[in-house]
Amino acid sequence: MQQPKIAFVGFGEAAQCFAKHLATQTRARIVAFCQGKTNAPPYSRAFRAVAADCGVTLADRLEDLTDADVIFSAVVVAVAAETGEAISKIVRPGCLVVDINAATPRTKKRVAEAVEARGGLFADANLMGSVDLYGAAVPLYTSGSGAARFADTFKPLGFRIEVAGPEAGTAAAVKMLRSVVTKGMEALLVEALTAATLAGVRDETMRGLCASMDATTFSKFLDMCVRSDVLHAERRAVEMDGVAAGLRELGFDPVMTTATATRLKVSARLGLREEFAERSSYSADEVLDRYAHVVSGASAEFEDRP
Repeated sequence: MQQPKIAFVGFGEAAQCFAKHLATQTRARIVAFCQGKTNAPPYSRAFRAVAADCGVTLADRLEDLTDADVIFSAVVVAVAAETGEAISKIVRPGCLVVDINAATPRTKKRVAEAVEARGGLFADANLMGSVDLYGAAVPLYTSGSGAARFADTFKPLGFRIEVAGPEAGTAAAVKMLRSVVTKGMEALLVEALTAATLAGVRDETMRGLCASMDATTFSKFLDMCVRSDVLHAERRAVEMDGVAAGLRELGFDPVMTTATATRLKVSARLGLREEFAERSSYSADEVLDRYAHVVSGASAEFEDRP
């Protein structure tokens, strides 16, 4: 019986990490094809050495992957859709396509439809962390027609996979919204600490930030933020306008601070403060449900305008 074949389209950090791990866990043939700005046929000697170190054979054409049992799509977001559609044209019935790109839910659904039209299965798989931190054990949140098969096949090989459901795009939506927070926090922290460095108070700012955050769990912090936003967004927006002015006095462009003030003003304009101020208690879920209701109504009203 012929050994199974696992292929990677795109062979960057995550793909290399997964391939190297798989080479130690399975006897499958592992191949990769790249057509990017940095690595493309004819591959450089250095890149061939990287692939060999991962136990991978490089393919010169995408068509060389037609007999693959599993194909991982691991490219940059800008070409995720066109790469997925190109892969769909060479898959054979029963082939599992695992899309680990940080693409939008719509893109994932579009690629899934193209793959499934050719008889393939599609797994919308999303890295919920960094391979720098977790290695091949990075949590993978997946959905789509091939999600269950992906989990059944790769969990025994040491992958951490959680199945969100059978519809492509579900897992991508969670990944996308998680990125709003994680990348947003990164941007906020870099802005605050750069400004703190300019002001000569970096160490003090670090201690102040870490002391308050270390004192609670993130889930409690999240709950507090949402429940207090509905009551205090307007006041906090005024405060952040003042903070932005202070940062400008340091000769610093307060990009994230200004965006924070704008976001708080949006919450205030929803006009829900009095409603929640009258309640003796309420949950973060109740606040978010009301926000979503008002926002969706405002969107519908805008769309109905001539």
